[in-house]
Amino acid sequence: MARTLAHRLQTDPSGKKVEAIEVEQNGAVTLIQADRFAVSCGAVNSSALLLRSASSAHPDGLANSSGLVGRNYMVHNNTALMAVAPMRINPTTFQKTIVVNDYYFSGPDDWKYPLGNLQLLGKLQAGMLAADKPLIPGFLLKTLADRSVDWWVMSEDLPRPENRIVVSSNGRISVHWTPTNRRAHFRLIRAAKTMMKRAGYPIVLTQTMGIETNSHQCGTARFGKDPRSSVLDPFCRAHDVENLYVVDSSFFPSSAACNPALTIAAQALRVAEKLAGTG
Repeated sequence: MARTLAHRLQTDPSGKKVEAIEVEQNGAVTLIQADRFAVSCGAVNSSALLLRSASSAHPDGLANSSGLVGRNYMVHNNTALMAVAPMRINPTTFQKTIVVNDYYFSGPDDWKYPLGNLQLLGKLQAGMLAADKPLIPGFLLKTLADRSVDWWVMSEDLPRPENRIVVSSNGRISVHWTPTNRRAHFRLIRAAKTMMKRAGYPIVLTQTMGIETNSHQCGTARFGKDPRSSVLDPFCRAHDVENLYVVDSSFFPSSAACNPALTIAAQALRVAEKLAGTG
């Protein structure tokens, strides 16, 4: 149903079962009833929908007896890195997909903690750089982009209850996020710079991203076996509501240090197989 906003989920009087979802389409508000409901709005909007669905049976938000809906928001530590060889043109239009996992489990120099990984970006062009660096002359940006190999440096963002999604009384969604694990991330950047210089790129430029680059957001309805410390069970069913599932990156208990897309897809297939098996 295109151009349709899901406002809230409504339960039966006991609060144990969702009966309908309230939606707005072209200004008209209607209820859609079903036997089972799967929420897949992404880590921010799934938790926002559950929080908007508060009721007398669920005063702090639907499926939120643990108090963890919207909490433990994670987005990864991200840095863009350009390795520039001034005397060598990079003729590539579409860079290959290469990932460096040498420091995924531990860093160099006897650093025993995980740092993360590096992966190639799509080829940066001068116009892309101009949006972030408007004061640098275009010809200089083009000179750099024509001679660069471009990387994405990514480290795990750790779960922290204070990093959370909040919905105000007027429906406004706010993201409260303080970066974690920065020490490991900056070590990974240093290791990446060393690697690039040894490979023949004497100029290495980096730009560490903030919340405006909210790539790979996850964790706001973590799964687990204990209803006191998780929102969902291992098959993404809400502990508190028998016919409600949240099937997206919300279920992650940790963010790891790689793109979550395949894990989301694998878990969705796993949940679907479970549901099919239960009729």
